[in-house]
Amino acid sequence: MNNRQKAGLIAALVTALAGPGVSQAAINVDRTRIIMSSDAKAVSVGLSNESRDQPYLAQSWVEDSQGKATNVLIALPPLQRIDAGKKSRVRIMRVQNSGAAPLPADRESLFYFNVREIPPTPEDKSKNILQLATQSQLKLFLRPATLAAEGSAAPEQKMEILLSGRTLTLK
Repeated sequence: MNNRQKAGLIAALVTALAGPGVSQAAINVDRTRIIMSSDAKAVSVGLSNESRDQPYLAQSWVEDSQGKATNVLIALPPLQRIDAGKKSRVRIMRVQNSGAAPLPADRESLFYFNVREIPPTPEDKSKNILQLATQSQLKLFLRPATLAAEGSAAPEQKMEILLSGRTLTLK
Protein backbone atom coordinates (compact mmCIF):
# COMPACT_ATOMS: atom_id res chain seq x y z
CA MET A 1 0.00 0.00 0.00
CA ASN A 2 1.57 3.28 -1.07
CA ASN A 3 1.46 6.59 0.81
CA ARG A 4 -1.37 8.00 -1.31
CA GLN A 5 -3.59 5.00 -0.54
CA LYS A 6 -2.74 5.22 3.17
CA ALA A 7 -3.60 8.91 3.22
CA GLY A 8 -6.90 8.23 1.46
CA LEU A 9 -7.75 5.46 3.90
CA ILE A 10 -6.91 7.64 6.91
CA ALA A 11 -8.97 10.53 5.51
CA ALA A 12 -11.96 8.24 4.95
CA LEU A 13 -11.64 6.81 8.46
CA VAL A 14 -11.39 10.25 10.09
CA THR A 15 -14.39 11.47 8.10
CA ALA A 16 -16.46 8.46 9.13
CA LEU A 17 -15.56 8.84 12.81
CA ALA A 18 -15.92 12.62 12.94
CA GLY A 19 -19.40 12.67 11.40
CA PRO A 20 -22.42 13.23 13.59
CA GLY A 21 -23.83 10.15 15.25
CA VAL A 22 -27.39 9.13 14.58
CA SER A 23 -29.47 8.22 17.59
CA GLN A 24 -32.63 6.16 17.52
CA ALA A 25 -34.15 6.89 20.90
CA ALA A 26 -37.56 5.46 21.64
CA ILE A 27 -38.53 8.18 24.13
CA ASN A 28 -38.31 11.68 22.65
CA VAL A 29 -38.89 15.06 24.28
CA ASP A 30 -40.96 17.71 22.49
CA ARG A 31 -38.40 20.51 22.84
CA THR A 32 -34.70 21.25 23.21
CA ARG A 33 -34.80 23.57 26.22
CA ILE A 34 -37.28 24.62 28.89
CA ILE A 35 -37.88 28.15 30.15
CA MET A 36 -39.98 28.43 33.30
CA SER A 37 -41.03 31.71 34.87
CA SER A 38 -40.46 31.82 38.62
CA ASP A 39 -44.06 32.91 39.23
CA ALA A 40 -45.41 29.86 37.34
CA LYS A 41 -46.32 26.87 39.48
CA ALA A 42 -45.42 24.30 36.82
CA VAL A 43 -44.44 23.73 33.21
CA SER A 44 -45.49 20.72 31.15
CA VAL A 45 -43.12 18.80 28.86
CA GLY A 46 -44.32 16.30 26.27
CA LEU A 47 -42.78 12.85 25.86
CA SER A 48 -43.49 10.46 23.00
CA ASN A 49 -42.68 6.80 22.46
CA GLU A 50 -41.46 6.47 18.86
CA SER A 51 -41.26 2.68 19.06
CA ARG A 52 -43.85 0.93 16.87
CA ASP A 53 -44.24 -2.20 18.94
CA GLN A 54 -42.76 -1.90 22.46
CA PRO A 55 -43.74 0.05 25.56
CA TYR A 56 -40.94 1.88 27.37
CA LEU A 57 -40.54 3.30 30.84
CA ALA A 58 -39.57 6.96 31.05
CA GLN A 59 -37.70 8.08 34.16
CA SER A 60 -37.42 11.84 34.66
CA TRP A 61 -35.75 14.09 37.22
CA VAL A 62 -34.27 17.57 37.66
CA GLU A 63 -30.67 18.40 38.61
CA ASP A 64 -28.97 21.66 39.50
CA SER A 65 -26.20 23.17 37.38
CA GLN A 66 -23.59 20.99 39.15
CA GLY A 67 -25.46 17.79 38.25
CA LYS A 68 -26.78 17.14 41.76
CA ALA A 69 -30.38 16.40 42.70
CA THR A 70 -32.29 19.57 43.56
CA ASN A 71 -35.16 20.22 45.91
CA VAL A 72 -36.20 23.44 44.14
CA LEU A 73 -37.91 21.68 41.21
CA ILE A 74 -39.49 18.24 40.92
CA ALA A 75 -40.58 16.23 37.86
CA LEU A 76 -43.89 14.38 38.17
CA PRO A 77 -44.38 11.53 37.56
CA PRO A 78 -40.78 10.45 38.12
CA LEU A 79 -41.41 7.10 36.38
CA GLN A 80 -44.11 6.28 33.84
CA ARG A 81 -44.92 3.70 31.20
CA ILE A 82 -45.51 5.00 27.69
CA ASP A 83 -47.07 2.52 25.28
CA ALA A 84 -45.84 2.14 21.70
CA GLY A 85 -46.72 5.13 19.53
CA LYS A 86 -48.30 7.04 22.44
CA LYS A 87 -47.56 10.39 24.06
CA SER A 88 -47.44 11.51 27.66
CA ARG A 89 -46.55 14.57 29.71
CA VAL A 90 -44.24 15.35 32.61
CA ARG A 91 -44.96 18.31 34.86
CA ILE A 92 -42.00 20.16 36.31
CA MET A 93 -43.20 21.85 39.47
CA ARG A 94 -41.57 24.39 41.73
CA VAL A 95 -41.36 23.20 45.33
CA GLN A 96 -42.53 25.86 47.78
CA ASN A 97 -40.57 26.20 51.03
CA SER A 98 -37.93 23.77 49.81
CA GLY A 99 -35.39 25.00 52.34
CA ALA A 100 -32.91 25.74 49.57
CA ALA A 101 -31.02 29.02 49.33
CA PRO A 102 -33.04 31.71 47.56
CA LEU A 103 -32.50 31.92 43.82
CA PRO A 104 -31.05 35.12 42.30
CA ALA A 105 -33.67 37.67 41.22
CA ASP A 106 -31.42 39.44 38.69
CA ARG A 107 -30.60 36.49 36.41
CA GLU A 108 -31.85 33.09 35.30
CA SER A 109 -30.99 29.96 37.27
CA LEU A 110 -29.78 26.93 35.32
CA PHE A 111 -31.11 23.43 35.98
CA TYR A 112 -31.11 20.24 33.90
CA PHE A 113 -34.17 18.15 33.08
CA ASN A 114 -33.27 14.50 32.45
CA VAL A 115 -35.31 11.77 30.77
CA ARG A 116 -34.01 8.20 30.66
CA GLU A 117 -35.72 5.52 28.60
CA ILE A 118 -35.86 2.06 30.11
CA PRO A 119 -36.44 -0.66 27.49
CA PRO A 120 -38.64 -3.69 28.18
CA THR A 121 -36.99 -6.96 29.11
CA PRO A 122 -36.81 -9.40 26.20
CA GLU A 123 -39.34 -12.22 26.14
CA ASP A 124 -36.82 -14.86 25.07
CA LYS A 125 -34.36 -14.97 27.97
CA SER A 126 -32.33 -17.81 26.45
CA LYS A 127 -30.70 -15.45 23.92
CA ASN A 128 -27.99 -12.95 24.66
CA ILE A 129 -29.25 -9.49 23.76
CA LEU A 130 -27.54 -6.12 24.05
CA GLN A 131 -29.98 -3.39 25.04
CA LEU A 132 -29.08 0.28 24.89
CA ALA A 133 -30.99 2.97 26.72
CA THR A 134 -30.65 6.66 25.96
CA GLN A 135 -30.84 9.56 28.33
CA SER A 136 -31.77 13.06 27.20
CA GLN A 137 -30.64 16.08 29.17
CA LEU A 138 -32.29 19.44 28.50
CA LYS A 139 -31.35 22.83 29.88
CA LEU A 140 -34.04 24.22 32.16
CA PHE A 141 -33.92 27.95 32.83
CA LEU A 142 -35.84 29.28 35.84
CA ARG A 143 -36.44 32.91 34.92
CA PRO A 144 -37.27 35.46 37.65
CA ALA A 145 -40.58 37.28 37.20
CA THR A 146 -38.76 40.63 36.95
CA LEU A 147 -36.79 39.44 33.91
CA ALA A 148 -39.87 37.86 32.34
CA ALA A 149 -41.72 41.20 32.50
CA GLU A 150 -38.83 43.08 30.89
CA GLY A 151 -38.48 40.64 28.00
CA SER A 152 -42.19 40.10 27.38
CA ALA A 153 -42.56 42.85 24.78
CA ALA A 154 -42.18 41.46 21.29
CA PRO A 155 -39.00 42.77 19.61
CA GLU A 156 -40.76 43.18 16.28
CA GLN A 157 -43.17 45.65 17.89
CA LYS A 158 -40.28 47.78 19.15
CA MET A 159 -38.84 48.09 15.64
CA GLU A 160 -39.23 51.43 13.86
CA ILE A 161 -39.15 51.94 10.12
CA LEU A 162 -38.24 55.42 8.91
CA LEU A 163 -38.49 56.57 5.31
CA SER A 164 -36.53 59.69 4.32
CA GLY A 165 -36.41 60.29 0.60
CA ARG A 166 -35.32 57.05 -1.02
CA THR A 167 -33.68 55.68 2.15
CA LEU A 168 -35.39 53.18 4.42
CA THR A 169 -33.97 52.97 7.95
CA LEU A 170 -34.72 50.28 10.53
CA LYS A 171 -34.26 51.08 14.22
